[in-house]
Amino acid sequence: MTQLRCTSATGKALKPTRASAALEAAYYRDLMRLVREMDDSLTYWLKANYRKHEDAIAQDSVADELQKVMNKLTARWRGLFDDRARKMAEMQSKRWQRHSDVSLMDRLKQAGFAVRFRPSKAVTDTLDGLVNENVGLIKSIAEHHLTEVSGMVQRSVIAGRDLETLTKELKERYGITQRRAAFIARDQNNKATSFITRTRQIEMGLTEAIWCHSSAGKHPRPKHVEAGRKRLRYDIRKGADVDGNGKLIFPGEEPNCRCTSQVIIPGFDD
Repeated sequence: MTQLRCTSATGKALKPTRASAALEAAYYRDLMRLVREMDDSLTYWLKANYRKHEDAIAQDSVADELQKVMNKLTARWRGLFDDRARKMAEMQSKRWQRHSDVSLMDRLKQAGFAVRFRPSKAVTDTLDGLVNENVGLIKSIAEHHLTEVSGMVQRSVIAGRDLETLTKELKERYGITQRRAAFIARDQNNKATSFITRTRQIEMGLTEAIWCHSSAGKHPRPKHVEAGRKRLRYDIRKGADVDGNGKLIFPGEEPNCRCTSQVIIPGFDD
């Protein structure tokens, strides 16, 4: 384990390690490649079977036939997402680790420290947590989409709607799922970078950081902005009471939070 130790009360704040826009885009592309495959399959088979029964669309028998088709499609795509989710999450977590380690080493080099990170149990545990969380999120994309499409088809049959109306609704549903994938890619990219970097910093014996607001979001949290403006110092082992309610959080932890931090190396003047 690499540790940076000094006894002086002064300290140098390193530049923040920021999440990579390129890695966010890569994760989003991977998610959307799978979503598009699912949506193309659903749209093709549902349109084909809906068209076949369109003249008698409001009958109970038609509802049963379309539900059977949907059940088969649901089983297939739920299984495919289950099969691919872990591999995708593991690959993305490795990308996040490489970026976080290289970025932090670069910040340390600028401060005069030559550090080379090695595998550690703490980082492995952090990556395992990220993988498990992302496996669940990837699966949830399919689960939400399939559930909504199934209900959409049945409502169309009951109301006697034509194929054109159903097709329009399927496109709208795809747009919602696309936005969900974009949120997951952005949110997890921020969290992963923050958590991996913090784990490395704690391994080096660093304990204090300054909260930095990103100024990137359209609807910033006022308390996060204030914490950044005041350069709030906090213990990176515990988190910061940014909202003043006693709840300790870390930069990037809350949904859509893009805040970062500047870790402080004791013994150097700012």
